[in-house]
Amino acid sequence: MIKLSLNEAAEYMNGIYDGKDRTFFGINTDSREVSSDELFFALRGPNFNGNRFSEEALMNNAAACVVDDGSIQSKENILVENTQIALGQLARAWQQKMSVKIIAITGSNGKTSVKQLLSNCLSITAKILSTEGNFNNHIGLPLMLLRLDSHHEYAILEMGANHPKEIEYLVNLTDPHVVLINNAGPAHLEGFKNVEGVAKAKGEILQGSLPPKYACLNYDDKYFDLWCKMAENSSVISFGLNAKATIFAEDLRVVNHKSSFTLVLPDSSINIKLSTLGEHNIMNACAAAAIMHSLDMPINIIKQGLEAPLIVPGRLHALKGIRNHCVIDDSYNANPTSTNAAIDFLSIMEDYNCLVLGDMKELGSHSIKMHSLAGIKAKESGIDTLLAIGDMTKYTIEEFGSNGYWFETSEELLRHLHTLIEDIPKMNILVKGSRSMQMDRIVKEII
Repeated sequence: MIKLSLNEAAEYMNGIYDGKDRTFFGINTDSREVSSDELFFALRGPNFNGNRFSEEALMNNAAACVVDDGSIQSKENILVENTQIALGQLARAWQQKMSVKIIAITGSNGKTSVKQLLSNCLSITAKILSTEGNFNNHIGLPLMLLRLDSHHEYAILEMGANHPKEIEYLVNLTDPHVVLINNAGPAHLEGFKNVEGVAKAKGEILQGSLPPKYACLNYDDKYFDLWCKMAENSSVISFGLNAKATIFAEDLRVVNHKSSFTLVLPDSSINIKLSTLGEHNIMNACAAAAIMHSLDMPINIIKQGLEAPLIVPGRLHALKGIRNHCVIDDSYNANPTSTNAAIDFLSIMEDYNCLVLGDMKELGSHSIKMHSLAGIKAKESGIDTLLAIGDMTKYTIEEFGSNGYWFETSEELLRHLHTLIEDIPKMNILVKGSRSMQMDRIVKEII
């Protein structure tokens, strides 16, 4: 956690501070929760202006407030040009004080799973900090950097983006030692127009002012060659299911409800039994192994970490449901690639398979097409019934056909779902949708 004097912080942020100098411990962006001796950042957003709450923060014993409104008169304020930019400046300055190796992860899908797998591996022998929740943007990532302490040896940071240049900003805050691009798919198309735009944005992680020493890239992805060109100043380590990759998986099987495969490294191989199912999770494991390989970590440590329990709430998390039905909670988020992976996962399960789907957001002009393709995919994969909610999933149901049901409200959907739960002896229910659809509420009603 950051520990600095107010004068030092003001200097790093090019701010003006005329108050009494003192040491502060930690950062807070919520005036209601700020603790004694924390530095309050008055951030702005589309619907709020943190400057208005600086007085409240001081009343709650904040050490000082970082503001960008010069009309607020207080010697306990550090006046900066832009509080959001100042937050990044302070985070970069603090990170550069630490002797920590930064590992940066991006991709349309699987960032959090790769991060967790890598955390399981690295934490066996090292002290690490890793991204919490969705702290992977221009606000969240600086806040993570400001949690660094001198005892941390590695920081594993997710980098997300909705528009071009966002990852460029994040990577220039951190100067990562190793970066990984897990994949590029049709996610956040409103900001990128097409998948090629997504791929180029992910590639920004390779082109910071200080290029990473290692670039771990998905050999199986359509944009692998593009990323290799963008990584010309880094050593490339590829991963995938293709045997031409530096790190790859072979002999994929399902054994006792676990994904079994042989992990092949350049100089050795070992059998791995993941606690999670799905080919996409094997790919995520290969991605984590590629990073471990770049750090010269031994294969037995990689195996121990990959085989540790992996529970990422809302991401293909199997739960015991009402009347002993199997509920697969994949409600954290959704885009076309992750939805296809969820359908593939559900389709290989025994018994009656029910998909509960909410809208996939931020697809722009591609939304109707992508939701229609999800219905075709579910039908061709043999899903028994599809229940949907949201404006765009009407097109999913239209393509799915019989045994597909669209509902105007979650209450109507739940009534139908509870009827299925009572009538069908054994059923697998997979729930998925974009975060704003709040599909986790449906999960809570059936477990």
